[in-house]
Amino acid sequence: MNVRRPLPPELSARSFTLAEAAALGVGRGRLEGSDLLAPTRGIRVPWGVEMSAANVVRPLQALMPDAVASFVTAAKIWRFPLPLNAERDQTLHITRPLETPGSTRPGLVCHRMRLAAGDTVMVDGVAVTSRERTWVDLAGVLPFEQVVAIGDYLVCEHPSGFPAPRSPWVPVKRLRWYVSEQRRVRGLPAARRASRLVRVGADSVPETLLRLALVEAGLPEPTLNYVIRDSRGHPVAWPDQAFESLRFAIQYDGEHHRTAEQQALDNWRNRLVADLDWDQLIVSGADVRKRGWGGVAALVDSRLRRLESARAGALSRPQMLA
Repeated sequence: MNVRRPLPPELSARSFTLAEAAALGVGRGRLEGSDLLAPTRGIRVPWGVEMSAANVVRPLQALMPDAVASFVTAAKIWRFPLPLNAERDQTLHITRPLETPGSTRPGLVCHRMRLAAGDTVMVDGVAVTSRERTWVDLAGVLPFEQVVAIGDYLVCEHPSGFPAPRSPWVPVKRLRWYVSEQRRVRGLPAARRASRLVRVGADSVPETLLRLALVEAGLPEPTLNYVIRDSRGHPVAWPDQAFESLRFAIQYDGEHHRTAEQQALDNWRNRLVADLDWDQLIVSGADVRKRGWGGVAALVDSRLRRLESARAGALSRPQMLA
């Protein structure tokens, strides 16, 4: 029985070029082993080794020093919240100068275009398009709602009074300025439209998709980063979305809300909100799978109409004398 020769320690936990392997004495036959993946010609990745996107791209840039990780590959390096199909796609995307001949390697998409000096940055020793440029490029290849959601992710911030204060990766004014300065970029029309819908305060893709569904249904746009306070002005709850004039809040409860500890905290929050005479709608992934985003928007519409009717009725009643 043939026993597979182990890789040198320098190569066993990362992607590498064939030239690196040859320099360490690894034979050609060993490089064809079933325990090695070949994302593109001239590169091997040990099977089962979990690596960052930057580590996968690094040996490719050793073969093509002018290559810049871009599009979905850059988004993975930046840890953008991508759709599942894009996250699972192992195709490598790079951008090279216009005058460079196109690359036809399997598993590789080579985009040829000019990048401004500020469009390329170094991340973990890998050349990658900036967050702003990556977002604009993605606008040409991803569904529009997902582009808005990634924009929300980039600009999201919470003030110091929130349970989890957060600074933006890209301030919203800078993102919009960057988009306004671009010319002749493939995803630019969609990026311009998406930049007008990007908002500060959305913590997750589902929160963005819910907001877009409400707007698409013709409902008022909810307030993000709203704080519900008690009679003494102390913060009690931080709803994902709020219609403050009707005292109506929406919470999207993701998977982490299933733990016993988080459910206890949520129950406590819900009681406090109800005590302050706020109505609240809890939306879960199961609701979305059952109703779709349009169905959830219809549920919100029904609740808002009921609250508006109740409020109008209360205002029309004559006041009782003490």
